[in-house]
Amino acid sequence: MMKPVLLAVSAAALAAGLASPALAQTCFVADPIWIAGHNSATTTLTTGVTAMGTAVAAQRSITLELLLSAMKVQTAQTSTNGEREVNLVSNTQQAVASTLSQVAQRRALVDAREQYGIDTGQGVNACGSIDLMNATSRSMGNVPKSGRETYRSLDVAPGKNTPIQEAARNRLQNPTKTDSAVLFDPAASDDDRKKVIEAMAGMPMPKPTANMSGAEADVMMLRARKVEALRSPALVSLSAVRAMSSTDDHQTGTSAGSPLAQLDALISQYGGGPQHEAWSAGLAGQSEHGLLIELARMRSMSLSLRQQLIEQQARTSAVFGTILATQAGGNL
Repeated sequence: MMKPVLLAVSAAALAAGLASPALAQTCFVADPIWIAGHNSATTTLTTGVTAMGTAVAAQRSITLELLLSAMKVQTAQTSTNGEREVNLVSNTQQAVASTLSQVAQRRALVDAREQYGIDTGQGVNACGSIDLMNATSRSMGNVPKSGRETYRSLDVAPGKNTPIQEAARNRLQNPTKTDSAVLFDPAASDDDRKKVIEAMAGMPMPKPTANMSGAEADVMMLRARKVEALRSPALVSLSAVRAMSSTDDHQTGTSAGSPLAQLDALISQYGGGPQHEAWSAGLAGQSEHGLLIELARMRSMSLSLRQQLIEQQARTSAVFGTILATQAGGNL
């Protein structure tokens, strides 16, 4: 009896399902065992899903922390590397700058030493050349002074009143001291050169005596002064020649030779003498500054020698002018 009823109910339910779609998706289970199993499975699945979500969330948090830590580490490493690079570049630039500065300073010192050093920047044999030029300058500059002093010491100098007997006795005592070559001999004594000049000048002019009348004394004095004035240019020139061989420069503590000896020393060094080869070889090692100093020294010597030549020409002109004045003046 139950089977026809169930079939009827199932048929009715099927018909109702076909008639309504919503009712077709609903399934009512009245079995308590099945319901208990379904609830247990649902609870288990829910617990598993929740545990899995919790685990995923924890792993995600750990992953984010790891990523953050890695980014921090990378940032720190990048910063450290950048700082190292900056320090390396800065230190390198400082080292290069310091090296270049030291090189520039040392090069400047080398250039300064080359330009102004005693070996290459002050001329050849600077100390010796300076001593030679100073000694020559002193000797040459002392010629006028020595010439005046020796000129005034002559017994025939203007204004002297040397007795004729005394002058004659002095000349007769030295008959061999009358060679003009003595004037140009550096080895001759200064006294011998003086005697040669006095012998060349002749006897002193007689001066008026006390027993002469006024007019006679005046005429004699005028004649004496004329003769003394006419021969004074020659005596000055001869005294200058005498001074050129004199080694007395009238300065304490100096050892300068005579002007002629100093000129010989200049020629020896600069004019092809024994010292010329050493001087020429020394020029090759001089800097521009040293060469300019050497050139200035040579020009200075040239000016000094030119001045001496001008003074000689002036004395020569005075002698020729005196000769002309003597010929044109006639007797007093």
